[in-house]
Amino acid sequence: MTQSRGIWQFAREFIAHPRQTGALFPSSRALARRMAGQVPEGDGIVVELGPGLGSVTAALLARGIPPEQIWAIEYSPRLAAQLRRRFPGVRVIEGDACHLSKLLGPHHERIRAIVSSLPLRSLPKNTVQAIFGELRKVAEASTVFVQFTYHFRSACRRLPMDFVPCHHSFVPLNLPPARVDAYYYHG
Repeated sequence: MTQSRGIWQFAREFIAHPRQTGALFPSSRALARRMAGQVPEGDGIVVELGPGLGSVTAALLARGIPPEQIWAIEYSPRLAAQLRRRFPGVRVIEGDACHLSKLLGPHHERIRAIVSSLPLRSLPKNTVQAIFGELRKVAEASTVFVQFTYHFRSACRRLPMDFVPCHHSFVPLNLPPARVDAYYYHG
């Protein structure tokens, strides 16, 4: 798929579902690399929430994470189908992050990181709380949670106290510029 066609498809998703999509443009390579860079080395799967067109998925793969260790949770059936075609080795699961524990199932591998491109600031408060509750159900000690926002303040102000901030940075080479936050889970 050409880049312009991908941007058009992303824009269509935004027009159809602005609160769920949260952005008019996909994440830049600079933002995707910064997010992927927060994933620790080691064993376990990387759960990607809201992969969209796969900018962060591509950065995770470029970082050397094997495709079978990436589990991408995508709400949009259209984007999920595109992700399956673009990244055949990645496990793409179509569903809502509000039901993350059910989507992953009871026998998933250890989760080393959860990388989120979900638009937490534009989602209803009860939806964000449900997502945070699901993160607590699936995270293990030392799981890293990575989230970006277009605001200068963290999008995770309501994140449960057992997620401890460990990193934040700004990515000016994104439209619009973004902030990346990382947290360790100590539950």
